[in-house]
Amino acid sequence: MTWKWVVVGQVGTVRLGRQRSPDTVSAAFPTPYLRAANITAAGLDLTEVLEMDFDQVERQIYALRAGDIVLAEASGSAAQVGRGAIWSDEIPDCCFQNTVVRFRPHTVTPAFALLVFQHFSLSGAFASVARGVGIQHLGSAPFAQMPFPLPPLAEQERIAAEANRQLQECVQAREAIESALGRTVQQDNTILEAAALGGLVEPTRAEPVKLPSDEQVRQEPTLFSADNLAATEPNAEFADLMSRALPPGWRWIRVDQAGEIRLGRQRSPEHEYGESMFPYLRVANVFEDFIDTSDIREMNFTPKEQEIYKLMPGDLLLNEGQSPELVGRPAMYIDKPPRACFQNTLLRFRHAEFVNPHFALFVFRHYLRSSHFTRVARWSTNIAHLGSGRLASMPFPLPSPAEQELIVAEARSRLHASKAQRAAIESSLERVQQMRSAIIRSAVSGTIVPQAPQDEPASALLARLGPPVDPKPDTVGKERRMPRRKKDVDDPRKSLYETMANLKGEVPPERLFEAAGYDRDSVADVEKFYLALRNELGVRISETNSEAGIRLEVITDAAR
Repeated sequence: MTWKWVVVGQVGTVRLGRQRSPDTVSAAFPTPYLRAANITAAGLDLTEVLEMDFDQVERQIYALRAGDIVLAEASGSAAQVGRGAIWSDEIPDCCFQNTVVRFRPHTVTPAFALLVFQHFSLSGAFASVARGVGIQHLGSAPFAQMPFPLPPLAEQERIAAEANRQLQECVQAREAIESALGRTVQQDNTILEAAALGGLVEPTRAEPVKLPSDEQVRQEPTLFSADNLAATEPNAEFADLMSRALPPGWRWIRVDQAGEIRLGRQRSPEHEYGESMFPYLRVANVFEDFIDTSDIREMNFTPKEQEIYKLMPGDLLLNEGQSPELVGRPAMYIDKPPRACFQNTLLRFRHAEFVNPHFALFVFRHYLRSSHFTRVARWSTNIAHLGSGRLASMPFPLPSPAEQELIVAEARSRLHASKAQRAAIESSLERVQQMRSAIIRSAVSGTIVPQAPQDEPASALLARLGPPVDPKPDTVGKERRMPRRKKDVDDPRKSLYETMANLKGEVPPERLFEAAGYDRDSVADVEKFYLALRNELGVRISETNSEAGIRLEVITDAAR
């Protein structure tokens, strides 16, 4: 066997980057630097490279040069720690921060070393040595002591060439599969548009549906609002949508003529306990055409409130507050969980007797995907709010009840077939990922290319080149850093609760992090922020989790 087991520190030098702190921003020696955010699973992302001071000596210590491997030293996920890339001198005179570990190859080629480190990531080896609370750290010392399989130098080059050829085939296969996956999404969009606006089934040519008279409205106040029916013109913002010719027998009405709209009940500390605890749904539970019941919370609803906010099978729930592209995301309640109510992050649409709720769901899904909800929503910070009044005034296409049933049956059939196609494509995508892992595993285990007896053994290579050396910087005649600023006595970081109160509304953790004065490039600040946030959650700050990510907001009437 011409291979040899060594440790990472025997085949290259390992160094952790320079910490960023307020006393390194004097702008005397501005230098671009790499951070963990610049290293992605797909390679380097250099769209946002920041600067800080590195004097001439520090530039020698922390400079990157072609062939270095940079790895993410810290991440919120152990699975993401150690993601790496080869530096090809994309930015001259670039240094690196302490969220990055630099590996400088000595007895190993950069391409083969990267394959080994990718294997460490895929196999969980990096995750097993990462440590930390909230933020996982690889650490330069543990990394330098990890076992490393070292082949002969010539074989390393053959391995890297063959592995990269096969990996490129995987990239091409993945791109083709992702393209096919995108076409199924477009196929769904086409089906939903045809279901909502006509073209999915042959028109029945029935007479347009007649809306209830004012007398009927007064007799059935739970279904309609007489005030809303008095103003029958849909929102003028949708003139382009309404200019589309509907099939014979269809007509445009307003959403509030198609059913009753209600905003949910606000969550506050006074409702946390009581005699009438009920499960309730919130925005984190409502996805497109799907209600996630894995995390259901309860709060107190009085008997009177139960009558107002209790959900019935067939009710549609729409995200009232969401990221702009997801506002209005709808799903149908089908009595799971039973006896549930809903929070004010959701809007409830309860259909009229002449509206099939499944047809209404197709209309709202089309509005979501075609950004009609985004157009009518109002934004605060980065959260869009649909609003019951704005939803009420949106146009609603109405065919006859009989045609709605035909549309629902046909749309269900086509969407089911599209879903099956998508599942098969996603399965292929998983196999490509498994193939990629297998290629990397075979590369580092010595089975991807045949060995050559004439290659210089790894043991001889180590003896010939000796141990790696991290040279000392030449300090003679070099300019030194200007005196650093004295740190402020007061901690610049602010109370998270007070900061949230000033921001108002829902915000993502990243927004709170910046507003509270934490440094995004300081590992210590990241840890301190999440420790402070953990102490506030459920006490003075509430958290919701949705497809758009985590959102934070102040708990009303929380003790200061």
